[in-house]
Amino acid sequence: MKTCPKCDSSFSDSIETCPHDGEELVLVSGRSTLGPGHLFAGHYEILSILGRGGMSVVYRARHKLMDRIVAIKVLQGDADQSAIERFKQEAKSASLLNHPNIISIYDFGLFNDQAYLVMDCLEGKTIADILESDGRISPDRAVEIFRQICLGLDAAHRHGVVHRDLKPSNICLVHDENGHEHIKIVDFGIAKLLDRTGRHALQLTQTGEVFGSPLYMSPEQCSGKTLDNRSDIYSLGCLMYECLTGKPPIEGDNAYETMALHVSGTPMDFARACPNIKIPASLEAIVFRCLEKKPIDRYQSAAEIISDLPVVQPVSGSLKVKSVAHPVKHKKELYRLRLGFWTVFTLLAGLLTYMALDHGPENDRGTVLEKTIWNFETTLAQTLTDWHQYDAAKAVLAQVEQTARKRFSNKGRLITCLNMQYNLYKKARMFEDLEEVDDRIAMAQEAMLSENCDKLLKDLDEINDYDTKAGASVKKVLAPYVIYRLRLVVNGLNGQGKELRAESILLKAHQVLTDLLGPKDPLVADLKVLLAESYQRQEKGFKARPYLSEALAIYKQNTSDDERKEILALLHLGQIDRDSNNLEAAKTELEQALKQAENMPVQDYHLLLKCLNSNANLLDRIGKKAEAAKLLSRAYELEKQDDASAAPTKTEQTPEPLPETEKPQSKPAPEKIDTKQPINMDG
Repeated sequence: MKTCPKCDSSFSDSIETCPHDGEELVLVSGRSTLGPGHLFAGHYEILSILGRGGMSVVYRARHKLMDRIVAIKVLQGDADQSAIERFKQEAKSASLLNHPNIISIYDFGLFNDQAYLVMDCLEGKTIADILESDGRISPDRAVEIFRQICLGLDAAHRHGVVHRDLKPSNICLVHDENGHEHIKIVDFGIAKLLDRTGRHALQLTQTGEVFGSPLYMSPEQCSGKTLDNRSDIYSLGCLMYECLTGKPPIEGDNAYETMALHVSGTPMDFARACPNIKIPASLEAIVFRCLEKKPIDRYQSAAEIISDLPVVQPVSGSLKVKSVAHPVKHKKELYRLRLGFWTVFTLLAGLLTYMALDHGPENDRGTVLEKTIWNFETTLAQTLTDWHQYDAAKAVLAQVEQTARKRFSNKGRLITCLNMQYNLYKKARMFEDLEEVDDRIAMAQEAMLSENCDKLLKDLDEINDYDTKAGASVKKVLAPYVIYRLRLVVNGLNGQGKELRAESILLKAHQVLTDLLGPKDPLVADLKVLLAESYQRQEKGFKARPYLSEALAIYKQNTSDDERKEILALLHLGQIDRDSNNLEAAKTELEQALKQAENMPVQDYHLLLKCLNSNANLLDRIGKKAEAAKLLSRAYELEKQDDASAAPTKTEQTPEPLPETEKPQSKPAPEKIDTKQPINMDG
């Protein structure tokens, strides 16, 4: 026969689940279940069934002579000898304990060859019931619950009793006549008794046999190792974690995975487990110390936990937290100190070897030691300069310059040194030296720019030489970096007045990247804009216009690309048409640029100012001075608004000022508005 543990209905053995409530049926073998009204063991009148387990049934009963309501736990008749011995052990272990936070045992015996245990009948909920209904327990209430559990555990441990199955369903909350909440630890069914040496007094299980609830079992319990009171402390940590966060610290897909995670897994910290709940850090530290994998790293007794638990203020109800100290902190600190010493020693030895032997990359030859000395010398020279020790600073910088020329391949170091000399000579009023070092700076910058040009051309040749499929993918990855370096080189050449060489490099790059990426790629459009800029610098607007038109068409096709580039291309195309007196086309292009700039999702004040000034210039040129004045007035207000929003932040980067020809004027002056200027797609 099978019975339902929830509604106590009986069914045949062929039925697996209760048709009334869906509960899994329990096989009842041997003697039948007692019903209400039965008299058990001569004194106890059965009132109802409180619960049913795999080996026992718990009844609510009344002692007829004493008129006391009790709970009777009756072992099922077919239990084996091992189960009977464990049942006796539960009675013995619980009877040793007389504590307000541990359930009381009144009687134990055999009736009709059935072992039974008489204990308190607790009227209340378990922590498992509260977690199921409320989800979690508030920290202030939880602290008082934890304190009482620790008091009960400490009493059990001092009597040599290890519970081994501490979990929310075994912690019952009852209220006294004053309404105060008390806890009772129940179910010592798999407890072990220890003698004073810590050895197990009763050996009812084989070595490696595992008992307990997987969600709350300690690592040593999951591994079948010898247990002591610190195993209960780990289980208490699991219980505390679930009470505070609403979820177990370790949970796998099945019992075996959960047990494996207890051995090797790490619970999530409270910030990740319950991000919306504020739990004191000291309380979290207590929980995680209980959850240490090694017993030696945990609290060694429940009394230690009590000493670290926060105190609930009697008036406000808030928690007064305490600092939590780790019992093996000194050992860990010593271990970390030794580990840190040998780590630093090894790193220093390796670092010194590396500094003395490694000569660095090809573009910056020189050992790390030489570079470190060079950096120290430059710092010394700057310090001497600040202290007005000009002669000493000059001597140090002369040595620094010689080192930079002979030992380092990076021309940037030489230019840094020359710039320091320039600042020194200017501050010391050494005008002859100032003129000489100025020439050396120009020569060094020209040499570095020439090297960069040669390196860029070499990279373009290497990209052009790739012929494999893998090489094609590599080229596409390298293309954006090439264009970035191309901008720097071209800007440097233009700054030195070498527009023709910049043009030749741009034409070569345009050919290589067009073949690589295709004529419709946005990076190719960026190159076309750079070429248009180069031609405009050379006063060749007729050559610049086709490249701008092609770039604009590519930007329009690639809607996911930067809209700002499209607007700038359209704006400069309109400027070229305006300066070429193609006013109808310029009007269409400039108006479209202004419209798009106004409708950008994120307003770009500088771009909008450029569009307003360019349109105002065109309107002034075709005689519409009133409309031009309105646009200029709007641009003026926009510039004041932008300046006002940027003024309070001192550390914010100051936007590059608009050219004089693009700044709004109080009176329209066509000959001074929006003259030809280089195209800069970055604004």
